[in-house]
Amino acid sequence: MKIHRVQWFTSVRGLIGIVEATQDDGEHGYWIAPCDGFNEVIDANLVAAHGARFPDAAGIAIFGLPHTEKQHGN
Repeated sequence: MKIHRVQWFTSVRGLIGIVEATQDDGEHGYWIAPCDGFNEVIDANLVAAHGARFPDAAGIAIFGLPHTEKQHGN
């Protein structure tokens, strides 16, 4: 899995991570999950591996064009 970008949100109830990633099977997308907030790398990987799928349109609204499209100029 390749983590491209991460956005963190905090609240009274804890930390939420939204991750743009490409999974090992080539699936590119966005995932969201609560996190512990102790280690950013571990949290980002846990969000991408076990988080809920976040809508692509919402991910693009937060991060801009997907990482893979910027790299390839599409």
